[in-house]
Amino acid sequence: MQNITNKFIKGYDKNDTYYEYHLDKKNIPTIFIHGVGLNSSAWSLQKKYFKKNILFYDLLNHGRTKKSLKNINYQNLSLQLNNLINYLGFKKINLIGFSIGSLIALQFCSNFNKKINKLVLISSVYKRSKKEKDLVFSRYQLALKGSSISDIAIKRWFSEKYLKENPKIYKKFYKILEQNKKENFLPVYKLFTKSNHEKINFNKFTFPTLIITGEKDINSTPKMSVKLNKKIKNSQIKIVKSMKHMAYYEKSKSVNIEIKKFLK
Repeated sequence: MQNITNKFIKGYDKNDTYYEYHLDKKNIPTIFIHGVGLNSSAWSLQKKYFKKNILFYDLLNHGRTKKSLKNINYQNLSLQLNNLINYLGFKKINLIGFSIGSLIALQFCSNFNKKINKLVLISSVYKRSKKEKDLVFSRYQLALKGSSISDIAIKRWFSEKYLKENPKIYKKFYKILEQNKKENFLPVYKLFTKSNHEKINFNKFTFPTLIITGEKDINSTPKMSVKLNKKIKNSQIKIVKSMKHMAYYEKSKSVNIEIKKFLK
């Protein structure tokens, strides 16, 4: 383990999980969990905005994390985070999860609720309808057959106008997705088709929670967020107008302000 300083540090824990942080000893750290097929670089705009008391890491089977599993479940991913927290000696954390990251955050909070100060769930699925389940599973089957779903994903995540005006962003996320090894990506994407909410003990969610999603997100719909808001007692909801799945990135300025206000 490396000493916590005022500099942004990159490293690995004893389980080969890659992480980056900029922390101090006085404040509660905020940990960000990325989405399926992405890595910690997907939080680049949050890294620039929040600057300190933040930690980003790569999930199992993703990015620079060296460990991968052929069969993976939410418990594996929750324990990965817990091992990282223990390794760095954190007693309390703020936790921010995006997409599958929010599902991992829910699992973690159900198991280790006493370690949570505040929770932010971004673009989280909750109780998908049969049609919604079929759609996500059909995308998994395309990937299973060897088809690239990167272009489809990015166009589903961002608004058409934003992609036209920001071709470099399209290239950035396309490159991240295309760099995934099939044998690593598919087990996690298959897991994402299963939301796992039946195993979450929401009675343990006594900490403040902020739920954010895009108004036009067909993956993590506003209806899902409203249901989740009703399920989590001490929670509030923010619907980002006109945005799709990557609302936190496309509208980073307003979303970051909301998160900062909430964490304070």
